[in-house]
Order: sequence, then structure tokens, then C-alpha cells
Amino acid sequence: MTRRILVTGAASGVGLALAQQLIGEGVEVLGVDRAEIPAPVARALRVDLTDFAAVREAAATVTGPLAGLANVAGVPGTAPASTVLAVNVVGTRLLTEALLPRLAEGGAVVTVASIAAHRNTLPAEALDRLCTVDSHDELAAWLAEHPLTDAAAYDTSKAALVAWSARLAARLLPRARAVSVSPGPVRTPILADFRASMGADSIDRAGALVGRHAEPGEVAAVARFLLNPAASWVNGVDLPVEGGLGAARAHLSSTERTTR
Repeated sequence: MTRRILVTGAASGVGLALAQQLIGEGVEVLGVDRAEIPAPVARALRVDLTDFAAVREAAATVTGPLAGLANVAGVPGTAPASTVLAVNVVGTRLLTEALLPRLAEGGAVVTVASIAAHRNTLPAEALDRLCTVDSHDELAAWLAEHPLTDAAAYDTSKAALVAWSARLAARLLPRARAVSVSPGPVRTPILADFRASMGADSIDRAGALVGRHAEPGEVAAVARFLLNPAASWVNGVDLPVEGGLGAARAHLSSTERTTR
């Protein structure tokens, strides 16, 4: 039986690369994006993840079993905080929850987070509450209680995704898996947005430490593996995909301490 996998953010960047790789190995891909998807997906759903009603309606049109769900869609911290959280957390979670009944036994949910999650400053309780928001009114109330700059909202959104993915893995046991993937800087169309929101110097230093930034296909290849039954014993974890950036930073910090 042909495997069917739904990929959000399939119009560009990592999402497009993942869709293309999956199609190349014979997977039937359902692509979700607010823009036109250039890959030859089996079905394209034009959905804006900030429109929660449309998210639920689109999910209701998906029939048949899904071998996997790849949550790749996301917006950077150059967007308003409410939009960042609506797309990266609320819309992503609502779509996933609506599609879980379609997830076949042995299936997987792979969610793209970010190494920027470690910059989140909010406590776990605030992240837990964010992961229960179901409407724009609830999101506005959450933001009123936890005001964030647009850039900080991105970091928090990714920390929330990591925490939510781990809890989802526990919920799905033993029928299916859930894993998050945390890339460092990637050469996608929104890299310039990250330079603007996180600081060009910070992004450039990351590239200098490991020699370059990631290509979309390199991150997509990791997500593709995690969606495959071959990764059946990888579950409930966040996998950094950053070319050794963390190790390079730790080594640099250690070297600086020993030379003082």
C-alpha cells in the first residue's frame, strides 16, 4: 500500500524539499500551504494556519489513513507575535489534533521546531497553557498575560512545539510516534527575516562556526527518515539538526575559559 503523508509548509524551504524527497521515494504527499505548491503533490490544500476555522475544515476533508504528518510550516519573528504564535503553535496543533484519528498504526508526527527554543524565557506552565489555546480570543488573552516581542514570540513558539511534541509522543504510545526536529539557520527564503529578527551578526557567527548554513534538503532528509518506519524506535525526543553548532559553541567557550 502506498504511504500517504501530509506536509505543511510545502510551498517553499524545508517543507518543499521534504515533499519533493517523499514524492521521489513513491510517497503520496498531501501538501498544505497558503501559497501554491510547486511540487507534484497528490493533493494541495490552500490553508492559512492563522484561520483556525479553515484549518479544521481542511482537516475534515482528508480521508483515508496517513502514515505520517510533517508540521513544517512556520513564520519568523519579523511577523507580529500573534501571527507567529497562531501559525507556529495554535494552527499547527489544531491541524494535528484533527488529523490524529487518520494516523495509521506505526505512523509518526514530525514537527519542525528550532534551536532558538533554548532562548525562550517563559516557564513551562506558560508553555503548557499556550498549547491549549483554541481560538484567537484565547490567544489574545494569553499574550496579554505574557506579552512578548515579535522576535521573542518565535523563540517561545518553538519551545512550546518541543514540549508539545514530547507530550504528544506519550499520548500516542504505543500506536504511533511523535518527534521534533530543531534546525539551526537554513538557507530558505526567510533566512533574511531571521537575520532581521535575531540579528545578522548572530546568524553570521553561527554560519562561520560550522562553515556554512544548512540547505533545506539536509533538514528535510532528517524529517524524512523520522517519518519512515525505519525510525520506529526514535520517539518523544527533540533532534538538533545544526551541523555541530552546539558542539562548536561549547568548544569555543571551553577554549576561552582555559586561555584566561
